[in-house]
Amino acid sequence: MARQRKMQFNVTEEEYQILKEYSEKKELSMAEILRDYIKTLAPSSKK
Repeated sequence: MARQRKMQFNVTEEEYQILKEYSEKKELSMAEILRDYIKTLAPSSKK
């Protein structure tokens, strides 16, 4: 699936370091870690 949206947001230095260390441990990019997390979120139920 082609990625069509770009997101930018700010994090604290502590949040950045936590994500960086986790991604290094898992040998994945920080972006992939965040994309994988998003996939775990329940889809919204719009009426």
